[in-house]
Amino acid sequence: MLEVSFHAVSTEAPYFSNCQSCQGQLDVTGLAPFDNVECPLCGQPTHVQYEFGRYKLQKQQGIGGMSMIYAAYDEVLDRTVVVKILNAEYCQSEKRMAEFEKEAEMTAGLNHPHVVKVFTVGQAFGRFFMVMELLSGGSMEAQIAIRKKLGEAEVCKLAQEVISGLVAAQELGMIHRDLKPGNILYDEKGRAKIVDFGLALATEQGEAQAEEIWATPYYTAPEALTGGDEDFRSDMYALAASLYHALAGAPSTHEESRHPATLIAAKRVIKPLVITAPWVTPYVAEAIDRAMAFEKADRFASYADFSAALNGEVIARPKKSWWKRS
Repeated sequence: MLEVSFHAVSTEAPYFSNCQSCQGQLDVTGLAPFDNVECPLCGQPTHVQYEFGRYKLQKQQGIGGMSMIYAAYDEVLDRTVVVKILNAEYCQSEKRMAEFEKEAEMTAGLNHPHVVKVFTVGQAFGRFFMVMELLSGGSMEAQIAIRKKLGEAEVCKLAQEVISGLVAAQELGMIHRDLKPGNILYDEKGRAKIVDFGLALATEQGEAQAEEIWATPYYTAPEALTGGDEDFRSDMYALAASLYHALAGAPSTHEESRHPATLIAAKRVIKPLVITAPWVTPYVAEAIDRAMAFEKADRFASYADFSAALNGEVIARPKKSWWKRS
């Protein structure tokens, strides 16, 4: 497992970059990468560009809750990578730094073809960063945005690949907790990979309880909204909700409120996929519905069962009636 150790740094230490016009030295303390500034030496507008050690930032790829993500060039290994940089305000928080460190350790510990690879971590300009492989195939979220609905065969293939990555996490005693279309990316060969373990938790006897509720409303399992015990079935729910969205062309619930009670009420009345996407093979629709059962106990007892059900195998249900949607 990758070993990392972060320490808080003073915001008073000056950090410098060069003006793109006159190459004069600029004090960039407190500025974010690619901020627009006016050079005090030549008066020309310029972008603040950072070289994080051997990694030269090229363009911004995305923004997360606590970090910014950039494509960067590795000057030593001559390759393009992704650099995830913790936001400045969080670099002064021992708690947030510990979470960033945990994400790096957890992701690096998952050496799996369907989980993004972490290469290294470091610090520059008072910011902490981790370096990961660049996945050039875009995201599941982007594909849904462009095409509205994805084909059943494509979605089932993706599901099996993501399940294999989640199994690897489960075997290491981890749950992802933020699985969604935006955190499922494709490599250049179209293979799905799970990214962003920023909310992941280590489990004890298979379960974990989060100190904070961070939710992506459409995909989060009901138990995660109440601060209850979560386990692999919570990730299973999130994956199934992502598959539902891809096949139906719309999320399983349109409720965007962040209020737990409102979201939970919405998740009790989700329409079966066979109604919202009648073109989907019935056993696939039923498997996804079951993986999204409101109660954890009514979902599949293992990822293997979920995988088998998506392939048309009949998986016995719990003795009690599993949750029925209206």
